[in-house]
Amino acid sequence: MNTHVRWIVLVSVVAALAVFLVVQNRVTAAGARRYVTLQRSAIAPAPRVTIDEVMRPAIDRSVRQGALWGGAVLLAGLGTAAVVSSRHRRQ
Repeated sequence: MNTHVRWIVLVSVVAALAVFLVVQNRVTAAGARRYVTLQRSAIAPAPRVTIDEVMRPAIDRSVRQGALWGGAVLLAGLGTAAVVSSRHRRQ
């Protein structure tokens, strides 16, 4: 594997990890905001909501979304690396 391809793969892996972390954080934070909203409305005479009822699905959703988007970035980077590698082989 030549240097260009190695760098593309490395950058792709780092970018995919960064995308996963950002997406996972944003979706989890949205779940936390939803919990606060529901808890505030529960102060009124309504059934209370637990943090597990809201955050467990939010965390599951955040990991799935992070993996989906991080995987997409990784596949795009690895596809680019494959194209660059095949071009270098032809030369």
